[in-house]
Formats: sequence, C-alpha cells, structure tokens
Amino acid sequence: MKTTVFFKPTLFAISFSLLAILSACQPTEFRTVYPNETPELSGSILQTEVLYGSDSVDISVSVKAAKTPLSTLTVMLTAGERENTKKISEQTIRTKDYEYSATLRYAVPFMAGMGEGAPIKAYLTAVNVEGDKAELVVEGCIGHRPSVNTLYIMPPTIQYTVIGKGQQMQKEGDLFVATDLGYPKSFEFLLAAVGTKFGRIDWSQPVFGMLNGEISLITEDLFNSGVATSITIENDNMESIDTVRFDPITFSLTYGGKVAAPVSSVNIETDLEEAPKYISSSSVAKKYRGAKIFFDKDSEVEILGAKDLSKAYNLDYMEYISGNKVRFLGEKGMYYLSYKIDDDYLVVEPLYELVAPEVMYVCGVGLGHPTQTPAATSGWGFDSPDQSFVGRTVAPKVYQFTLYMLNGENADYDDYGSLNFKFFHQHGWGGEEAGNNYQQVGLNIYGSPGITKKDGSTGNETGNWIATTDPIDGIYRITLDMNKMTTTYEKIR
Repeated sequence: MKTTVFFKPTLFAISFSLLAILSACQPTEFRTVYPNETPELSGSILQTEVLYGSDSVDISVSVKAAKTPLSTLTVMLTAGERENTKKISEQTIRTKDYEYSATLRYAVPFMAGMGEGAPIKAYLTAVNVEGDKAELVVEGCIGHRPSVNTLYIMPPTIQYTVIGKGQQMQKEGDLFVATDLGYPKSFEFLLAAVGTKFGRIDWSQPVFGMLNGEISLITEDLFNSGVATSITIENDNMESIDTVRFDPITFSLTYGGKVAAPVSSVNIETDLEEAPKYISSSSVAKKYRGAKIFFDKDSEVEILGAKDLSKAYNLDYMEYISGNKVRFLGEKGMYYLSYKIDDDYLVVEPLYELVAPEVMYVCGVGLGHPTQTPAATSGWGFDSPDQSFVGRTVAPKVYQFTLYMLNGENADYDDYGSLNFKFFHQHGWGGEEAGNNYQQVGLNIYGSPGITKKDGSTGNETGNWIATTDPIDGIYRITLDMNKMTTTYEKIR
C-alpha cells in the first residue's frame, strides 16, 4: 500500500523566502578603490638656528599624488639625538584631493634635557586614502640654550615676604646652589636669571616656574594668567630649609635642611607665633599663638608659658603628669599646637590635609573647647579651631572627642533643642557621616532623618546629630565608633 505524505509550508518558511527575495533586490553600494601609490613628499626647515624658549621653526612641506587622493599629514618636531631626543610637538593635518602645500610654524620651547647645539628635526608622514604612506626626515637646524649665567631664588610677588627680597645662587660645576638660607619648611619661589634688590623679577630674562606639573621656563603672561605657578617646597618633617640646588640642564631641584625631631619642651611665648597663619579667620587668629610642632607618641613634653597647665592641656591628645609636664598621646608626627590666650587652653590638631581614617572632625552648634570658662559655638564652619573640633583615633575607626556641650531652647522646633552637629572625614565640608545610621548612648540625642519646624517647613538637619529639649551643659567625652555604629556620651564634669 502506497502512502503519500503532504508537507504544509510554515509561516517561518514563507517569511524567510520573502526576506531572501527582498534582499536580492536591494542595490549594493561599493566605495571607490584607488590604486596603490606612494605620495610624493618633500619638505625643509627654513631656519638654521633657533633659541630655545624664544624662537619658532618654519617647516615648508609639499605632498602630491597622481592617482590616489591624500588623507593626512603628520608633523613631529624633535630636538636632540638618540636617547636625549625630546619631542617638541606633534600635529596631524587633514589633507584632501591630490595636492597639499603649506609653511607650518612651531614654537621651540626650552625643555629639560635640551642640550646646546642639539639638532632640530621634523619627521613628516603623508598617508593617502588607501593607507599608502611616505615618510621623510628634514633637518639642518640646531638649537641653542638661552644664556643662564646667574640665578636667583626670588619671591613670586613683591608682597610675598616669607623669603625676603631674594637670594643669589652660586655656580658649582653645572649646578646653581644656595646655602645657609634659613627658610621655613614651606615656601614658594621662582628661579630668575636676574633679580633686583626690591624683590622684583626681570621677566625679560629667563625665569623658571611650574608648568603642567613640571619645572619649566615660563613667561610673565603665563604666570599672571595662572597657567604657570611658582615652585613650592613644603616638608613638614623639616624644621628649616637651608640648601637649594638646581640643575639647569635637567631642570631638577633638590633641597636640604634641619630635620624635625620630636620636641621635649615647648615655650608658648617663644616657640608659638602670634596670629598663626593656618587659622584662616584673621579675627580668631589674633586670639591664638600657634605653630606646627613635631610630637612623639607617649613622650613627656614640658609646656612653658601656660598659666595653669593642669587645666590648660588638651584632654584628648595630652595626659597631665605634674608641674609643667604632659604626656603626648597621639601618634608620632606633625601637629598644629594652638594656645588660646585668654582661655589659657592648648588645642592640638593633626595637619588639615589628613582625612579619615586618620582623623575625624565634628562641627555644629552647641560645642566648644573644655576650657575653664567654656563657650559653645553658634554657627558652623572650619575657619578656626573655635568652630570645628578634631578627635583622636583611639582604635581603628574609633574616635574620641572631649568637648563642652550646651543644649538650650530652639525657636524653630517644639521637640528639639539647640545642640546640633555632624561628623566629617576631613577638615572642610566633605565625607559626612549620617547620624540616623548611629545608635546614641548616654544622652537623648538623635540622628535626624529630617524633622519639621514649628511653621511646618522642613529644615536641612537630615543626617545631623540633634538633641531633644533635655538640658545639657557640661564637659563630655564623645566616642564615635564606626565599627559598632554608636555614639557614646560620658560626662566628665
């Protein structure tokens, strides 16, 4: 018996066939293919000599093609030979059609490592639309170093008095050297070929400053516009900078001086300067004497000049021993030591550049130093030691603050007082901790998720630590524990 089997076309098969038919009907586009052809490239440098930092070179270049259109021309300019070659500039120019010719100008800067009489070369590469290329090296020009026979360490402006009116450097072999400077451990300067007795720089002669993060020859226009800046030496491990050496070939600078050693004694009157400059609020700075001081952990330090050291010492960073001696509790390093004159109190702060986990700050309303007559802050800020307070790291991610705390009436809220603060990872507004993530232990203080004022509006206290209406007035030890996510308050007095 014969059996016949019939297959019914599926929709998929029909659709696929239709797609194939439609695809076959679509026109196919092809780009024009040109024959292989090496472009005809010629060029020359029009100058035979240039002065680094002052002159430019003109490069005459011509590219031609007979069959295949041109695409790009790359010009790379160098100075020097072999391992001492410096790339001055590189430019790629779009070339069209079958011919391109131009005279191109490039400035020749004075860069580190550029020797006297170094050859100036231009590397030319012409490419057509098919990728065929022609290469050519043109030369015949040499570069000269500007004459730098004298060099002065000069203040960047006549208003800058940190290093006086300037200091001439002496020539020692290939180096310029200045000794017995007695400069502070942080200062700014320019290196000028000519200086004046009034601390002014002669910009008509070579001047070295910072450009793009490197010591470079700079101009007055670059400096005044802020594109170039002064050179800065800053080393908090030094007591003073006594020697500066500059290599005019490599543009490298080295310095030396007296290395800071941990102090064993501090005289408030002679070791701490009036109105310290690191306190940005000038009105507050007048109330202090201060300086950067190098302390060693657990070292005994004699403090001279306080009215009553047993009440003046910092409660977080110092432990009172007896007489004029305290034990320093912080880690070894440089600190700001500020003496609040009228309140007879020492403030210890790590350098402001440090951030958590090394340090933690608290800022807000209702906090103050634990002096004998404490006063609470009434506003937020980081302009002075009276506004923000730094804690000591007592364990990894655990910070201790001993502060005066005052909570009074808050006119804006029914259920909350005036005590309102927040913790920050750095000196300045950054890296905030959110109080609503922490459990509060010891006082009725809450991490605010956002609260409503009496008038129905919402304040900006979200994430702040804010107290209820319970009265608070005393010296408290605050422990911020980022491991347990707790804030603990212990009354000291």
